[in-house]
This record gives sequence, structure tokens and C-alpha cells, in this order.
Amino acid sequence: MFAIVMAGGSGTRLWPLSRRSSPKPLLALTGETSLLQQTVARLGNLLKPHDIFVITSQAHVRATQAQLPQLPPDNVLGEPLARSTAVAAGLATVLARRESDEVALVLPADHFVADEGHFIEALQEAARMAERGYLVTLGVVATAPATGYGYIKQGAPVHAPQPTALVERFVEKPSAADAKKMLADGGYLWNAGIFAWRVYAYRQAMEKFQPALAGALDRIAALHRTPGWLSEVREILESVQAISIDVGIAEPAAADGRMAVVPLDAGWSDIGSWSALLEALSARSGATLVASGQHLDRGSERVLVHGGERLVVTVGLRDIIIVDTPDALLVCARDRAEEIKPVLDEIAEKAGERYL
Repeated sequence: MFAIVMAGGSGTRLWPLSRRSSPKPLLALTGETSLLQQTVARLGNLLKPHDIFVITSQAHVRATQAQLPQLPPDNVLGEPLARSTAVAAGLATVLARRESDEVALVLPADHFVADEGHFIEALQEAARMAERGYLVTLGVVATAPATGYGYIKQGAPVHAPQPTALVERFVEKPSAADAKKMLADGGYLWNAGIFAWRVYAYRQAMEKFQPALAGALDRIAALHRTPGWLSEVREILESVQAISIDVGIAEPAAADGRMAVVPLDAGWSDIGSWSALLEALSARSGATLVASGQHLDRGSERVLVHGGERLVVTVGLRDIIIVDTPDALLVCARDRAEEIKPVLDEIAEKAGERYL
């Protein structure tokens, strides 16, 4: 068994801390180590370092290697062109050159997990199901009618030690009303984007549902690793549609009866926004105000302050996000933290690329 950690995300909703030069996986948001380092350390409870691979953008290979000295340098794989998760997972499998009957765990680099023991147990169950030929995903037990996550509808149960089920269908990020209805109906889990499968099972799924991608990966696998080979890889990837695992593989596999889901109840968060970070850290600490850097407060609640050397003073605030960096300051309402992403387009138009 081996793992592919996908670390190519930019994390634009965590601006101004997350930038093109310092993307979300490389940031220490929930402790002293980065989200990527925490993910790899978590996998270290299950796998040896040589069985853990990280795929990131070519521009961030050296920074990633520097954060993960326990991994062989060649286990940090550079993606010369981003083409979303289905392509990244396939490319990493080709570059890792593992056996076709091995189980691959595929997971994002930038998630937060409070209960690592239950998380590892869920991965082990997913691996057992993958050994039986299923494509497997983890579905997080929903605790609120969240609209920022996709959902997984559980289907018929599969006989296994845990309450594993077939995936009936995937649901895109719902409206608030639909999310409330799904939570009330039961049988729906949050889609965490964490997968397990045998290498050959993913290969078969690509051949059936994404034949152009399968063909492109065959051409990449046949390349000799000469000094200029990455430019050849980039040229091949340019001909491939950017598509996620969910859309390109998991959804059609579910319709084909080949997708299983393992419930996960481990204090999971994708840290997809500053609001999500506040919720995760508040749940861990029990505090309603979460602050880093030089900070002084009087009577604020449900506030996140992420600062540095400059003193930030808050008085009587409610539901506010404050992120202070040397060249940019973000102050926003907690319930509008998801709106940062479109604001970046305006920043680029008015102030150029230097703030991105």
C-alpha cells in the first residue's frame, strides 16, 4: 500500500496568508507545522516514508522537499501543468511506478483531523474495501447543513466490519434548503475527497470513463526521463481535459455500482475558508476567540485573528475575521468569508499580481 498526497491547491479563500508563492498546504494554520506536514505525519502511523508520495506544482517541489526531509526527495513529484485531481492522481501513480495490484490512498494535503486514531481506522477500512476491487471514498459524518461541501448519498450496505455502503450518488454543493433537507432525511455524508483503490482498478475506471486521460498517461509512462522530459509531459497534459476525480471517475463509477463509501467521524475539516479554520480551532480548544501573533482582546466572541509582530487589539467584536500580513490586511464578516475568492479578481485588476 502507498499514499498519494495531493498538494497542488492554491487555497485562494485563505488570502492574504495563502499566496501563489506560499500556497495553503505549506502554511502552519492549525499548529506549529504546516497542513502538509501534519498530513504526512498522520500517514506515518500507517505507512513507511518511502511509501508516501506528494504531488505538487513544479514550482513548489523544493519547498515541499524542505518541509518533508523524512521522505526520499524523489517521492515529491512535480506536476508541470495543473489539470485537477483525476489527472494528478493518475500522473502521480505513473511517476511513482508502483505495482498494479497495490492499494493507493489518495488524499488532499490540506485537511485538518482532530481524531487521528479514527481517521487511520477509516483509511484501513477503505484499504480493505479497495482490496476487494471497489473504488472507495471516505464520507464525513455531517454535523450541520453545510453548503460548502458536496454530499454523498449512501446506498445499499456492504458487508464489512464498519458501516460501509455503496455510493448511490454524489450531490454537488447544495443550497441551504437542500442541505437542511438532506441532513433531516439522513443517509448523506460530506464528500471529503479522500479515496482508496487498487492501481489497476483506477486504471480500468480511467479506460472506461476517461479514455483520453488513460491514453495520455500511457504516453507519459513510455517517456525516458531525459533532462527535458518534463516539457514533454507538459505538452501531453495540455491535450488532456482538466477534470476532478469526483466528476471524471467517482460519479460514473457510482452509477456503475463500483463505488463504496466508508463513514468518517474524526473531527474533519477541509479548512476551506477562514470561517472553517475558526470553527475547527474553536472546536479543538473550546474557545470562541482564536488568535495568533501579538494580540490583545476585550470581550470579543467568535473572532479569528491571525497576526504577526504587529499588535492587533480587538474590543467587543462579534463574528469577525482579521488576517494581518506585512503587505495586506483582511477584515471580513465571518459569514462572508467565502466571498474572498471573487474579490481577488478585483485586486488583480486594480493592484496587479503582486498581492496574489
